[in-house]
Amino acid sequence: GFLVNENGFCVTNYHVVERETRIAATVFRRGPDGEFQRRRIDDIKIIALNPFFDLALLQLPAQKDLKFKPVFLAKTDEVHEGEEVFAIGNPLGLERSVSQGIIGTKNRNFRGLVYIQTTAEINPGNSGGPLFNTRGEVIGVTNMKLLFAEGLGFAIPVPYLKLFLANHEAFAYDRNNPNTGFRYLDAPRRKTSAPDVKK
Repeated sequence: GFLVNENGFCVTNYHVVERETRIAATVFRRGPDGEFQRRRIDDIKIIALNPFFDLALLQLPAQKDLKFKPVFLAKTDEVHEGEEVFAIGNPLGLERSVSQGIIGTKNRNFRGLVYIQTTAEINPGNSGGPLFNTRGEVIGVTNMKLLFAEGLGFAIPVPYLKLFLANHEAFAYDRNNPNTGFRYLDAPRRKTSAPDVKK
């Protein structure tokens, strides 16, 4: 995942935290010697879940000695085929791994949603991580790849992310009602047939 504001709000994929109630996060910060220091933060709060976009919004609790530094979201959804991009994640548990590639197409349709297709390697553990352009702006949220294929990774475009963040209250998570925000119940079926109407 990645931080989107200084209050500890963090974005990841819905499928990463699906059915979880106790979540921890690992953050890295550069120490005085220039090396990255690893830190585990517990008691992560689930704010909102949206299975349709495969997005989740979490909040890391405030830390006395740690200031959260958010990423920059691209201001425009203008991306181009052939544009250089890179992804950061933990593929197969290898922390802080970077993969580089280009945008294969900016509007690949899957199940009614549009994805950014990229040649940047996406593997299990990359899910929910950022897809950056060369300006260091997040243009997408990495979330899947095609099995048994190389260089066919996909990311949720930043307009979907911004829409989710702007309307996250509609998908708010309620610990006492696990269905809230991510599952809609079917209307009850009619138990009896409609009465005959005589003219």
